[in-house]
Amino acid sequence: MFDEAAIEATLRQLCPLYKHVELSVESAQDGVYRCRVPLNAANGNHLGTVHAAIQWAAAEMLGGLVLMPIIGPHRLATMHVAVRSVSIDFRRPARSAIIAEALFDEQEASEVRRLIDDGKDATFCLHAVVRDDNGETVATTEAVYVARPLRAAKTGAGLDHAIV
Repeated sequence: MFDEAAIEATLRQLCPLYKHVELSVESAQDGVYRCRVPLNAANGNHLGTVHAAIQWAAAEMLGGLVLMPIIGPHRLATMHVAVRSVSIDFRRPARSAIIAEALFDEQEASEVRRLIDDGKDATFCLHAVVRDDNGETVATTEAVYVARPLRAAKTGAGLDHAIV
């Protein structure tokens, strides 16, 4: 396993947006997955609150955070990990830093790990809550993610053939 600082560094390398918005990983252990994003000039909007896109990104990132301890850093290059869908409900303005959190129990993690180890697609759902520094819920999300082994491209399946 690797710790939150290593996971944060890996995520920031994979997606430079996380570095730009100063996202930090607070927990990726014991079924609790949590990150924090400050309210600053880069993350704010014209209302002086955390921009909706930043709230979405923090909550969406939790799917990757859940997978990091499951697949480990050595398997990242052999996997395709992506969000399939996200539904977000903005409840109130985020007038401070935000904390996005999701719970993912060991039974769910074991099933995802088993599917990946068997070379199969692993699809999972994740509910996340985004709170402000006072603990008030500012947004909730429901997301579906997929992790699968990389597959060789099909001959003739490139974009140049798909566009008519």
